[in-house]
Amino acid sequence: MRFSSKRITRSFAVTISIVLSVSVINTLPATGSTASMGAMLENGILFPIVEQTNLGKIVTTPCNTEIVYNGGEFLESVDVVIDPGHGGPETGSVGANGLVERDLNLIVALLVEEELLSLGYSVALTRRTDLHMPIRQRTAIANALSPKAFVSIHHNGGAVRRSDVPGTEIFHHVSNPESKRLAGLLFEEIFEAFNNYWVPWVSTVHNGASSRLSEPGRDAYGILRNTPEIPSAIAEAIYLSNPPEAELMTLPEVQQNEANAITRAIHRFISTSDPGSGFKPSFIDGVMTGTGSARGCVDSEHEQDLEVTVAYANDEFASLTAAARKAGMSVEEFQMFGVHALDLFLKLDPESDSSQEEITAPAVTGSNVSTVSWSAESQVALARVGEKYGFTSSEVQKMGATLMVFLTSLD
Repeated sequence: MRFSSKRITRSFAVTISIVLSVSVINTLPATGSTASMGAMLENGILFPIVEQTNLGKIVTTPCNTEIVYNGGEFLESVDVVIDPGHGGPETGSVGANGLVERDLNLIVALLVEEELLSLGYSVALTRRTDLHMPIRQRTAIANALSPKAFVSIHHNGGAVRRSDVPGTEIFHHVSNPESKRLAGLLFEEIFEAFNNYWVPWVSTVHNGASSRLSEPGRDAYGILRNTPEIPSAIAEAIYLSNPPEAELMTLPEVQQNEANAITRAIHRFISTSDPGSGFKPSFIDGVMTGTGSARGCVDSEHEQDLEVTVAYANDEFASLTAAARKAGMSVEEFQMFGVHALDLFLKLDPESDSSQEEITAPAVTGSNVSTVSWSAESQVALARVGEKYGFTSSEVQKMGATLMVFLTSLD
């Protein structure tokens, strides 16, 4: 739960600064861990693991929000991660015939998965339905599962220059040679598959395998920028914005041929040392705009609330009630706010050694009982502080209350 500084009295200066800091930190998107910690899989949705705590696993949701999560099946790693680009309100390109890129990307991705499974590879898809998912979550999944290859499937838009050949464009990481090799193999296979058809193609000068940069040395695409250690590539097979190509892509045979081409490229990448081809120099596109943010992303309920009960002695509860009233909060909000403040301190000083701090767990007994309901998202602070100090959830909640009572006394 986030609280506004408007609810705090003017004299509560110290706590105001904490409110602002907590609000800023809690609204930052989770980045996910770069270490391979695996993911939890439930109902086709992957939740990459960020941290293991005594309260449960801290994971990121499809909207890239950290929650405490205890469901699903553990998936340690896979051979290949396939990312069907776009999803939800992010349609991507839309053909004149109404074919929507987000849907086509998923169709082809599911076909690729089927083909790779038939070859004996383990496969994960970042999404299996029409799901809004920011780039950070897609790359968090890839980083968590540490695949041998990570391919994001797209179908392009915008080109108008007529061409005798398909305008296939594959993008690779600017400084990862294996990413470049994967891109070269994808270009070979996808270009050849579509070159067997004749339609009035369109293309750009970037037809081939290259790196698109926002500035020298920096990949423009977050899919590549956020997975520097993984062989990753973005495949823009054809131009869906070109009506003849959009019509071609409605044919199940063509969709299957594209999937087969992507599968062959991935198989060659993993099983051979083939170098790939079609490479073009890196180029800077300083005005490129894209999708893939978490703005407007709404998660489903992935976990139940947790109720944590703490008992207070009479004098403790009297101090707590008075301090909460002074701050303009309920007793329940006040305790939760204190835990978020403790979590903030850990974020500001993540290297602190709790073993040197000699913090004794507070007693959680008494005749006055207070119960706080913690959402899966707010449980993250509870879990991290508890893991840091070896405290139970009740002890953390009371420690947060103790901190807040102390802060209110500073004025």
